Amino acid sequence: MRDNQYEKFVLSSVSMVPYYINYILGLIIGVPLFFIYSETGFRYLGTFGLIFTFFVFAAIMLLVIKLFMTKTIVIYFDQVFLYIEERKKETKKYKKSEIFGFYSYDYERVEKSFISIQIKLNNGNNINITDTSTSQTIDKEKAKLLRRFLITAKKELNFSLVNKNSLRSIQKLGSCWYSKVK
Repeated sequence: MRDNQYEKFVLSSVSMVPYYINYILGLIIGVPLFFIYSETGFRYLGTFGLIFTFFVFAAIMLLVIKLFMTKTIVIYFDQVFLYIEERKKETKKYKKSEIFGFYSYDYERVEKSFISIQIKLNNGNNINITDTSTSQTIDKEKAKLLRRFLITAKKELNFSLVNKNSLRSIQKLGSCWYSKVK
């Protein structure tokens, strides 16, 4: 296999953990922090202390996500496999025939630079790729990259848009389901 003949998609500042881990992490950090504040800090700092505690909580959350959960990955296809390279040493490969479908935003029709891709495998496992950036501005280059990725993934896997899941769109996740049409 020659790596240079396949288009590689470099996705930076992404997390490969399921989205609900962020909520669990928030509870693990937030509940003790606000409990400590309510026991000791409120009588000395008042309402401004509560606001300060919120900012400390947000800073800790962003720091934990940035340091421990953010990575740059490279995704590419060959004739038989989908490759996800998390680090230069660590490459995971999945047979195309094992991929049942994936959720994503409709990057072809909507210019969006927030990454939300969930690949579902036949064995029930999921591959989650979620952006850790909190910016609401659209990065034109990233939007073009995601559009090219979606077109390539649909072509390589012989998938097409099947339906949209409104519950996922409420949660700010990719709501379009791509799979083989039966």
